[in-house]
Amino acid sequence: MSLGNIETLLKTRMGLHSSTVGSSTILHAVEQRMRDCEITDISDYERVLLHSGTEMDALIDTVIIPETWFFRDINPFDAFNKWLKEEWMVQHPGDTLRILSVPCSSGEEAYTLAMCLADSDLASSRARIDAIDISSINIDKAHKGEYGKNSFRGNRLEYRDKHFQENNARFRVNDNIREYVNFEQANMLGSNFSSGRPLYHVIFCRNLLIYFDRATQDTAIDRLSSLLNDDGVLFLGHSETGLLLNREFTPLPSQRCFGFRYGKDDSQDEEHLAADRMRRQPPRSQSAAKRNTMPLPFSDIVFAEPGTSTDETGEPDGDLLKQAFRLADEGHLGEAAEQCEGLLSEQTHQADAYFLLGLIRESAGNLTEAEQLLRKAVYLDPAHHEALVHLGIVCEQLGDNANASRFRERAERTASKHLTEAIR
Repeated sequence: MSLGNIETLLKTRMGLHSSTVGSSTILHAVEQRMRDCEITDISDYERVLLHSGTEMDALIDTVIIPETWFFRDINPFDAFNKWLKEEWMVQHPGDTLRILSVPCSSGEEAYTLAMCLADSDLASSRARIDAIDISSINIDKAHKGEYGKNSFRGNRLEYRDKHFQENNARFRVNDNIREYVNFEQANMLGSNFSSGRPLYHVIFCRNLLIYFDRATQDTAIDRLSSLLNDDGVLFLGHSETGLLLNREFTPLPSQRCFGFRYGKDDSQDEEHLAADRMRRQPPRSQSAAKRNTMPLPFSDIVFAEPGTSTDETGEPDGDLLKQAFRLADEGHLGEAAEQCEGLLSEQTHQADAYFLLGLIRESAGNLTEAEQLLRKAVYLDPAHHEALVHLGIVCEQLGDNANASRFRERAERTASKHLTEAIR
């Protein structure tokens, strides 16, 4: 019995590609659950996993720490509101809007969508949000509908006063918002997941596909597509949009919303879609000047000149690194992580490899390891602007505000240097 067997169980259960989160993360989660269960032998723990769905849920929750809050990444919700008011409500008077939120985690995303509907004066009798998660623990939290201050971030908090009741530093969702949402524990990869479900006008499936290997990603996208109405809208996480390039989806016009309309526009073949995705992102010098705090897309990276060294396959390190970034940009984060790990096992001086691996860990919610990897990138390349920006983001999320400010200041200095050099 070994950790590899448990990684296989996680892949079978939820499609987890272990390289996305890192084997060390899985090992730490297993050790934590073994302590909680008072089990000292990993073989005994594996046998528990084989026979206890509850313990498997607990392990999944420990491996994939749900990092979520209300109105997380505001642009998708702004785009949803625009679509709702300007298209759907105009074209579908009297119809019922059907929305799927998967995975719904502890309910923040689903309740956010419900608040959008309520604020648009679409009654709960005309809307249904199916919010689904593989974890029964998350579903129980969502049903309870009580949240701490960490679920409310940013400066736009008017909705909290309007849609929540505060009690002892906890905030409970108002009943009129609860009426929109139906929570359910289910596995999206399960063979019966689609059975008996309606077609949805909107699906939010953000930051799930990044955990899957390529085959599981294809299965998941096929399933989501089969559940979408003609002309329905799908919202993904920012690292997952490349997975739709060969699919019949057209990007929504709203910038950085990562939303796609089902049904391919004849005027947009794969080349046009790729160009559109690239066009949405500012060039490196421009993003540096604005100090955009949104995670940068993988396709936005400017490489240092590759060296002449080669790996054991005979391929230049620079080519392997570019291939890793390309895999990440296409949404295959597990494969990209394996590429980086293989490269770093041979060449430990590759700042961009540490940077990309740090981004992958950040996308997967493994902030502690992301910080360590990004720090290595900055140690090797003190002027690595993107790594400094992401270190500021990660440190802030970890509650280390002092280092967050320090890294942001360094990022600003490198941005100024880039602009000065560009002007010259």
